[in-house]
Amino acid sequence: MVSLPALTRRAALAAPLALAACAGEHAAERARGVLYGRAISVTPPKSPWDDQWTHFKGAIAKDRTIALDYFNRGETGPEDQQMFDLRRGRAHVGGPSGQGLSVIIPELTIAMAPYLFESEAEVDYVYDRHLLEVFRPLFRARGLHLMQWVEVGWTNLYSNGAILTPADAAGQRLRGAPNRASQAFLRAIGADSVPLGSTELIPALQTGLITGGLGATVFHYFSTRDYATDLTLTKQSYDTGAIIFNNDWYEGATAAQRRTLDGAWMSSDAARASVRKLTQFAIDDMRQRGIKVHELTPEQRAQWVKATEGVADALVAEIGGQSRQVMDAIIAGKQAFAAGRA
Repeated sequence: MVSLPALTRRAALAAPLALAACAGEHAAERARGVLYGRAISVTPPKSPWDDQWTHFKGAIAKDRTIALDYFNRGETGPEDQQMFDLRRGRAHVGGPSGQGLSVIIPELTIAMAPYLFESEAEVDYVYDRHLLEVFRPLFRARGLHLMQWVEVGWTNLYSNGAILTPADAAGQRLRGAPNRASQAFLRAIGADSVPLGSTELIPALQTGLITGGLGATVFHYFSTRDYATDLTLTKQSYDTGAIIFNNDWYEGATAAQRRTLDGAWMSSDAARASVRKLTQFAIDDMRQRGIKVHELTPEQRAQWVKATEGVADALVAEIGGQSRQVMDAIIAGKQAFAAGRA
């Protein structure tokens, strides 16, 4: 199984050539009214996201009026480069993580602020019933069409040595994702945030440049698991990616082609179930490998929550734009979810 850093290293070599190799191709198809496009992502082989792309490819293949080329191993570069290609129409279908999306849609960072959500069921409810329609105009304003959310999972803290409370993290050099929510979380717990690209993570852990970092469980399992002795299930934020289309390309499709595209992806419920199944497998397997996986006690979790109080409101003020509307939608969704379960 290929790790994410390995995928990214290969992407760095292949990115200048991958999309250019297709230039001028499919001219005949376009002339016959066939919708041609390129689908791009950074997807580990044999992962749930790989299965989801396989499902998508099978559904698209049934429609002879759509022809897609697939670059799902990061051949066109990391997610920030892919977002550029999707916005400019050099690529047409993408499946980036929330971390990647927040680079161009900063308001998405608000939904990754620490300790907004209590459970996966609450996350699903708020994203599907309250955030989808809030974000669609924000995506459209940036030249993208948001089709549906894609599961990534809880963000947790891996480390060399147990970090069970914010006091344990104080002064430690930890790597966070390059978005404001991760950086704000690390500042709030007193850690020294070290900005590193994914290809630098393993050398940094090996040399002690960093003692740990933040990451979704499955991505940690695929990449850095063998270089950290501990994993603390802080569950401070939830990373949700999305399936997106270049908006001009999508709007230029016929009504029938749009119906195919809309229905080609695995359902949200099925996709979420596959990722959550693998997440639990990853946790169990890491325990079998001798990695110490720590679940927080209620008292420990309360310390993390207290240390990060005010971070969400600070992010709203810092990011601006439609951040307040996003936060209001999250609050309304959480209230509706709680009322439905009362």
